[in-house]
Amino acid sequence: MKLTNREKVKLLLETATTVEQANEVIEENFAFESLQEKVAFLKGMFDIEVIGHEEAEPDEMTYFAMLKTIICI
Repeated sequence: MKLTNREKVKLLLETATTVEQANEVIEENFAFESLQEKVAFLKGMFDIEVIGHEEAEPDEMTYFAMLKTIICI
């Protein structure tokens, strides 16, 4: 069974040991230009939301909290 690039990236994110490592995976595989793009990517790939902040503009704290959640799942 051959994994798609998306499946490989998802696996790398889920097995990362730090948020910095997970962020590196995203930066090495995608050319996102903003934090908002990274957050949108995580929402789409992992069906994840930050409760109570759905309408707020995502910031770095939101992004790293989402990465930490993915690592801990």
